[in-house]
Amino acid sequence: RVMTAISSGINAEWPLRPGDSLVASLDVVNSNSIKVQVNDKAPIVNIDKTDGCQVFVQKATGLATEFVTAKSSEVNICLVEENGEYNESFVAEQFLTKYCDGKFVTELYEVCG
Repeated sequence: RVMTAISSGINAEWPLRPGDSLVASLDVVNSNSIKVQVNDKAPIVNIDKTDGCQVFVQKATGLATEFVTAKSSEVNICLVEENGEYNESFVAEQFLTKYCDGKFVTELYEVCG
């Protein structure tokens, strides 16, 4: 299996043997317009200081993957079905922090209407 990252038109591949999985994490840092495909298991995908990132994970193996983002925008997670079709979900970029019950609480900022 191959872990593929495509950034700014440059295709970089890290070969993995069949059945191999990432033990720790996959990190994307200081990137623009990058696509990452995880063909097997990856416990954590870290995305930091990145503008425009699509992460493709297989539904069969990627549902347990945790995504950690910081200082990033336009991050989308694509859940790939066995037939190759995928559903794309965005990662929230806006949060609301307010003082509540003696501490600051941060939550997802949702616009309704």
